[in-house]
Formats: sequence, C-alpha cells, structure tokens
Amino acid sequence: MKHILLVLLTVTFFSGCAPQSTLSPAMQADLARPLYCQGAKECKDMWKRALQFVSLNAGYKIQRANAAVIETESSRCVYCYDDRLAMRVTKSPLGDGRYQILTNARCYKTRSCTPDIEETVWRAKLFIREGRE
Repeated sequence: MKHILLVLLTVTFFSGCAPQSTLSPAMQADLARPLYCQGAKECKDMWKRALQFVSLNAGYKIQRANAAVIETESSRCVYCYDDRLAMRVTKSPLGDGRYQILTNARCYKTRSCTPDIEETVWRAKLFIREGRE
C-alpha cells in the first residue's frame, strides 16, 4: 500500500511540472491533422501564406526561404533563456502533384515562449490551409 501511495504522489508531483496545453480538444485534433496541398495553384497559394505567417509571427528573421523550406534564424546562445520562437516550414513531395506541409516551432525557454508554441503551430496550419487565423 505504501508503494502505491508513493507512486501516486510521484506521478502527481511530476505531472504538475509538465506544461499544460492551452489548446481546446478540437484545436489539438486539428493540430494533429496533417496538412497537404494538391496541384500547382493550391500549393503555391499555401506556400505563399506559409511565408507570410512566418514573417509576421516568428521571433526571428527568415534565414532561408525557397520552394521546399522556410526557416528562421534561431538563438545562437545555448545557455540563454530566449523566449522568442524560431520557425521552420517544409514542403515534401508525395507524388502526383501532392505535397505535405510540415510546420515546426521551437524556443529555448521551456516553460513560457512568446507566443505559445502549440498555439502558434495551430494558427500557422490554419492560416496556411484556409488563409485565416
């Protein structure tokens, strides 16, 4: 019985340390849904929106932007507590004019990034897909 109580207290303690998601269950489901484009026009429009989103919402300047990657600079200070977001969006060919668009954001401050990582990636996917936030 003591072992069970110890395990429950340990789990409770460490679960309090994990960052809690700010997204609703519907937003989390949308975040998990892959993002695809089909055909030249749709892919061009979505890629243009991806570039626009990153340029307006990332905490760093865009370092590289081409037909396959949009990537910002990131903190060069390994031991700093930088709360700005670095972003990366990639477009991977799947064949027959279909591509998967992957969005990623990170920061070096683990608890509170400005803006929130999950929310930013969700907003990015929504904007890339639908042109709205």
